[in-house]
Amino acid sequence: MPLPLGYLAITTLVGFFGYIAIRSKKKKVFISYYSKGDCRYKNLIVAWAKNNNFKLNLEDVSTDINIKSQNEQYLKRRMKEKINESDCVIVFIGEDTHERPWVQWEIKKAIELKKPIVAVKEKKTHKSPKLLIGCDAKWVYGFSEKKIREAIESI
Repeated sequence: MPLPLGYLAITTLVGFFGYIAIRSKKKKVFISYYSKGDCRYKNLIVAWAKNNNFKLNLEDVSTDINIKSQNEQYLKRRMKEKINESDCVIVFIGEDTHERPWVQWEIKKAIELKKPIVAVKEKKTHKSPKLLIGCDAKWVYGFSEKKIREAIESI
């Protein structure tokens, strides 16, 4: 027996609005970067997300200014919590990122916690952190709101 037309219309609308609600939900993103060398890029990603002229839809859950401590174990515990609550991790790769121990640690935790990783490489000539090689990260070459958005949306 065929389903009534009204039932089909309602289920189609519910499915459509459910899809829209899921797609419009902000992704919680942990941004890993070399704080002294590349903070301007992290700040720009966050600014794009807050600006209605851009379509980047994310909530920054990074720890950079929220934690004021020199205690390494405490810092690691808090960063692990933030990475765990994120939907994905963006690793910004600038000129010196591959040498930064904290970035390496954040990548390692993201992999352990099975978080999708978006690797944003400012220039193709920059060395990649070794842990990103072969970890199934989505790669973005160049610094573009559109490319970063598309990578996050594909996760």
